[in-house]
Amino acid sequence: MATQPTEQVGTRLMFENERVRVWVLSLAPGESLAKHIHRNDYFFIVESGGLIRFANPDDESDYQDVQFEDDQVTFRDVGPAGKVDNRLTNIGTKRHRNYVIELKRSADSG
Repeated sequence: MATQPTEQVGTRLMFENERVRVWVLSLAPGESLAKHIHRNDYFFIVESGGLIRFANPDDESDYQDVQFEDDQVTFRDVGPAGKVDNRLTNIGTKRHRNYVIELKRSADSG
């Protein structure tokens, strides 16, 4: 049976209101964040970049390594079905830290 994604898109929820949710994603070398699903458009701001492996927990040969850079900002559109990220593991030599800001709804939507 396939691993089901969690709703936890960071390591700690920092703030939430009716319009946004802010997570910190902080991983020391060797630490991981479980497979998860994004249900809202979001952007992330990298404070301290690291080398992160996105690995399918059900098939260890299915992975992609991504180098994140300090001060990188990336926006992601998420469709109605959501966007699943596989397990993230810091395979680098220093702590990776970024902030994930989920946009729950637009300011002008009722």
